Amino acid sequence: MRDHPSAAAPSASGSQGPGARPAKPTRPTKPVNLVVVAVFSAVLLVALIAVDALTLSRNNPIEALSPHYYMALGNSLSFGYQPNLNFSSGFADDILNDLRRAELSPKGQQISIEGINYACAGETTATMINGGCVGEFAHHGSYTGAQLQAALAFLKDARHQGRVSPITLEVGANDVDGDFDPTTCTATSSADADLARMDANLTGVILPDLVKALASPTGARAGDLHMLNYYNPYAKICPNSATFAHELNDHLQADAAKFRIPIVDIYTAFGGDSGMASHICDYTWVCDPRFQENIHPTTEGYRIIANAVEAALGLPGAGPAIGVPMTWVAPMQSARFEVRLTALWRAAS
Repeated sequence: MRDHPSAAAPSASGSQGPGARPAKPTRPTKPVNLVVVAVFSAVLLVALIAVDALTLSRNNPIEALSPHYYMALGNSLSFGYQPNLNFSSGFADDILNDLRRAELSPKGQQISIEGINYACAGETTATMINGGCVGEFAHHGSYTGAQLQAALAFLKDARHQGRVSPITLEVGANDVDGDFDPTTCTATSSADADLARMDANLTGVILPDLVKALASPTGARAGDLHMLNYYNPYAKICPNSATFAHELNDHLQADAAKFRIPIVDIYTAFGGDSGMASHICDYTWVCDPRFQENIHPTTEGYRIIANAVEAALGLPGAGPAIGVPMTWVAPMQSARFEVRLTALWRAAS
């Protein structure tokens, strides 16, 4: 009879029983580098904040609309001419300063608003199209050639599309300059022909070109374009001059209506038929003998025009005090003017 083999003794490694795997040697644990973790966490946090900020800016209508532009087009009134050589207190200056003070959101977020003033003193509808304005070397905007072409180039620039609003257009008075004689208080025989030429320039070139430049890809108008009519500077010295003033303004109204462009009623703002004569010496320089019956507005008159434009644009409130100095580049920060820029809110919404 064979003897059975005896049970194997435990291995030196301490494994128990047959088939047991030898234990792996234990590696020492390295301590966590807290500095590396802190740096990585900080970098990750900064990256996340940057992504959030970019997302918010792209979805924030206030940021999306900045910078925004107010454009003034026209002749010496839009330029802001005064015979005392004050060229920075015009109605366009007042409007720009008021827009910059506008509180555009409940949180006080503001859109950066810049002024583009291409107006040229002495501009007619013909020179606006073809160039040759008598004051072309003294306008606010930096451009050469015709005012209309400069405006269209700015509006069509991809960087500005959808960002130009409001736009004010005031032109036509110089087309009939000389057609009313204040010494005899009568209109000349050339008035009808000059008015017809003005109509053709406005309806055939200026207005359709501006409307087309403002069209969005969907065909909607991407900016508020308003035309201005005119006060009657001869209301005091020629009581019958209202007829001529109405004729000019009626032509402008009809021209604008063809393109559904609103007219800002400056004639009524200056007092209309009943009150024009009593206000014209305050609102213009026509009664000041130092300037030979200059018909341009005073600072007070320009403020009246600005108020009328802002009311037409739906900007409620009252303008700053008459006589407060204004500048085109650096607006005053006092005397807040609370308005709501409805055109921008429509775009933002």
